[in-house]
Amino acid sequence: MYTLATFPKIRIISLKIQVDSISDSRRIASQSLRAASRVLLLACCLFLAKSPSTAQVKTSKPTTPKTNPGSALLPLPQQMELTDKMFKISKSWKIISDRSSVPAQVLKSFQEDLKEGGLPLSVATKSSSPAIRLIVKKGSVEIGATVDTNRTALTRQAYRLSLKPETVTITANDAQGLYYGMQTFLQLLRAQAPKIQLPEGEITDWPNVEVRMIYWDDAHHVEKLGALKRIVRQASTYKINAFSIKLEGHFQYKSAPAIVEPYALTPQEYQELADFAKTHYVDLVPFLDAPAHVSFILKHPEYRKLRLIDDINYQFSVTNPETFKLLDAMFSELIDASKGSKFIILSNDEAYYTGKAPSEKAMADSLGGNGRLLAWFIKKMADRLHEQGRTVLFWGEFPLRKEDITSLPSHIVNGVYNKAIAADYKKHGIRQFVYTATQGAEPIFPNYYPLHTKTAVMADGSDRSSGRVAGMFREIGTAFKENLSSFMGVVIAGWADAGLHPETFWLGYATATAAGWNNNLTPADASARFMNAFYGSAQKDMDSIYHVLSEQAEFHTESWDWIASPWRTMIKGNSDSLFLQPEKDQTLPLLPVPEPGTLAISDKTYPVNAQRFAAAKSMLPRNKYAFQLLQQNKSRAKKQLYNLEVLESVAAICGQNLRMLVTLNQVTDALQKATSAGNPAAAVRQLDMAMEMVSKLKTQRDSTLAFVKNIWYKEWQPLVEEANGRRYLHQVDDIKDHQPVRTIDLSYLIYRELHYPLDQWWNDVQKVRNEYAKQHQLPLVEKQLKWQQYR
Repeated sequence: MYTLATFPKIRIISLKIQVDSISDSRRIASQSLRAASRVLLLACCLFLAKSPSTAQVKTSKPTTPKTNPGSALLPLPQQMELTDKMFKISKSWKIISDRSSVPAQVLKSFQEDLKEGGLPLSVATKSSSPAIRLIVKKGSVEIGATVDTNRTALTRQAYRLSLKPETVTITANDAQGLYYGMQTFLQLLRAQAPKIQLPEGEITDWPNVEVRMIYWDDAHHVEKLGALKRIVRQASTYKINAFSIKLEGHFQYKSAPAIVEPYALTPQEYQELADFAKTHYVDLVPFLDAPAHVSFILKHPEYRKLRLIDDINYQFSVTNPETFKLLDAMFSELIDASKGSKFIILSNDEAYYTGKAPSEKAMADSLGGNGRLLAWFIKKMADRLHEQGRTVLFWGEFPLRKEDITSLPSHIVNGVYNKAIAADYKKHGIRQFVYTATQGAEPIFPNYYPLHTKTAVMADGSDRSSGRVAGMFREIGTAFKENLSSFMGVVIAGWADAGLHPETFWLGYATATAAGWNNNLTPADASARFMNAFYGSAQKDMDSIYHVLSEQAEFHTESWDWIASPWRTMIKGNSDSLFLQPEKDQTLPLLPVPEPGTLAISDKTYPVNAQRFAAAKSMLPRNKYAFQLLQQNKSRAKKQLYNLEVLESVAAICGQNLRMLVTLNQVTDALQKATSAGNPAAAVRQLDMAMEMVSKLKTQRDSTLAFVKNIWYKEWQPLVEEANGRRYLHQVDDIKDHQPVRTIDLSYLIYRELHYPLDQWWNDVQKVRNEYAKQHQLPLVEKQLKWQQYR
């Protein structure tokens, strides 16, 4: 068996603490400059929000986003002619439906949504007036120009919505198109709430590409089944029609019982979710990584023999027959538990080391290189999945090369667009998705509105200087415009393995998939439409909340120093090579400890530098403002209360960080005042005040974590070591740093705080304080901080 030591180019990097201070270009700018930049940004956003799109919106008088009857529609319809003339709908209306062509579940779902909007309507089979008429008839709706050449699939999703007093008609070629017409109708109705009225006019609509997929990351947590159903149904309201879910050990595999985690979904629950998704025209797409990103399997002793490198749990050996046997069994179980689904994802993401180990090198050389070996593995797996009736998505990236494409089967679909080789995939008959992400490595909140617009290059290498939404629109729009591939869809990812709540991804999910339906929106217009469509017409300044959370989450990461971690195991490589080096963690300079006897402070350096301290103080009022806005919107919202609670938890995490930064410097001030106090009693009071501030800081931290836990666990299963007769094996990835894996529970959110050595500081200060108090006949204290305890 090969180990890390087998490889000749290993670099052993000594463990030494190195504080990487934030460069001057990324420091917090002055308040006046920040204020000016905000004004400029607001002006730009307002300008963009007013930019016309190619969708036709006819009104009898100029409209603003508040009065434009179509301003809350997302995606933007292809053709839209709406006037400002409104007509009312009352409970006396009927739904006229042909039960033979309109699925019962679609009709039931429509009635439920209408009732929720204050319009409980009954179904009639005979003609009556006033009524909402549902018509499914092949060839009734023609579609216009599209990027996707599979016009048959697109035609099935087309609809026409006619809005007239006394009669609303939704016409479609297929039940799927009818469902989408219903969603547009419901969005229009919600936009006018609490008034139950609609604008006169007509909408004719169809998608630009067949598939609009979102990736839901449940690798390190899992939602309860009811929550997953809510999420899928919510996705369908934005015409998202594919939902890829990454479960890792959160599925009860019979073929791999060792990896099954305490709250894993049963096959019956998975099938129930797949069936539910299908009734809302969403394809539940199983997802498995292979050959890399599989530490969730290879960390278990039972599967160590399948490792490419013996002491690295990151990647399978693709030439080991047992690897294929295991993956075939696991994939087959997922397929059996998602009957009726079309797609499956074979994620060969970042398979860095394929062909590099001695066990694979000979075969790689004989085939023509490492990329050719990976292509051989992809073909072997994909052919087997294709035999079981699935369309396979894979990632056409490194180490695959242009010359390796012809070794791939043409029935698979490439999920990663690359301009340099797009035409080669098309020539080989491989269709294409455009992949982009609403989040990459941001650990608290997606980078929707970067704090540092000039230097917002993410860890994944993508340029997010204009924010996530604009970046996704640019990637999708550029690919469609270049038209080098045979496009069939877009896939929008969000990586919860950075530790944040995926409920924060919806702005990106809804807007980027909307760009897959109709990419004639500006990012600013799409974002504004999302706020109205998602939170309702009564929402108040939700965009400001997203600005605050984006900026403060970025500051949350930047406000602590990065060091070589003395707490975690060494990392063993990256995309370039194998090596040993310390993981990186965050900390701050230590609080000072007074000298015994004199209480003098030898080092008067503050733990938080001046720029960070000023930024934290200036951000606290904005954090409070965000909380107030969230409370107001919770009283206004009807359907997004949980989402707003999650945003509150993000604000709480950011706010606690701001308070800690400010408090640490205030503690330092109190310690310095003790030195210059006029008498011993006053000096002791200052020391006690410093300790009390730290004690309150712990209380605030613990209550914040409890607040977050209470919200997240409303829809998540608990993160525990053992439950339901199963154990979670806590072992980190040898190559990738996933923040949730740092701890078993949600305490990964305060990991850096727990490792800040305040217990030692507390004990040292208390010892100095009591010696000084004893010397001056003052009362002693004996208290414990217990900083590392949080329950």
